[in-house]
Amino acid sequence: MTKMENNERKKMIQQGFDTVAAGYDHPSLSFFPETAKRLVEHLQLQPHQQLLDVCTGTGVVALTAAEKLSQGKVTGIDLSSGMLQQAKNKAAEKNLSNTDFQQMDLEQLTFPEATFDVATSSFGLFFIEDMTTALNNIAHTVKPGGKIGITSFTGDAFSPMADIFMKRYEATGRQVPPLSWKRLATEELLREQFNAVGITNISFHHEPLGYQMTDAQMWWDVVWNAGWRGLLNQLSEEEQVEFEKEHLKEISELLGEEGVWFGTGVLVGVGER
Repeated sequence: MTKMENNERKKMIQQGFDTVAAGYDHPSLSFFPETAKRLVEHLQLQPHQQLLDVCTGTGVVALTAAEKLSQGKVTGIDLSSGMLQQAKNKAAEKNLSNTDFQQMDLEQLTFPEATFDVATSSFGLFFIEDMTTALNNIAHTVKPGGKIGITSFTGDAFSPMADIFMKRYEATGRQVPPLSWKRLATEELLREQFNAVGITNISFHHEPLGYQMTDAQMWWDVVWNAGWRGLLNQLSEEEQVEFEKEHLKEISELLGEEGVWFGTGVLVGVGER
């Protein structure tokens, strides 16, 4: 990928997340705060530590960690100014004064080496074209012996709704991009990244998150308030209306009267620099 193509990709990701920022804490996306809780538990934080949260989004992990770091501080960075504003608003609402949110590119971190005790990136690394370089950038900000925590969805997350969505999207004649999280959906794939940048003492934790989905609108809330919205934005307004109607009909048929379990399995990897 050329530098120009990479910049275009980043711009598209940034705009996509700016668009969904206001709805990113919607109850349909409960797997984000649930994952944050589990990740912070696995990190076993000490009250005085300094933590960097990369691709912080609306600050879900950052704010969960900040509540534990009573004598420490959390720095959250993201490309999306819309997401960062949500994070700042939530920090103010919670009266958390030990947080700092900055707009910054993960590929051009400006922190000195070995600044932080801990670094995290929840559902962010798989969006980066060169994941190894990005993870190396994160690792360099951490003190020797410090912890690094990464999360991704497991391979079968969002199934079969995601497959039905992608087939319907393909039928519009648009190019169907690969699902980003599949790049880090297994222990083997995540271990490969950790090993490549010298992260050791690795442990993996499978979190079988999800909820009973009883109504097609619940799925549409997931689509509309998360990354899928970026694909819908490629459609005209008329196409969007038609897409929603046809797709929700498919999902309603799938759910039937009883509904189905909507699995959003998460893989948490924790290692040391």
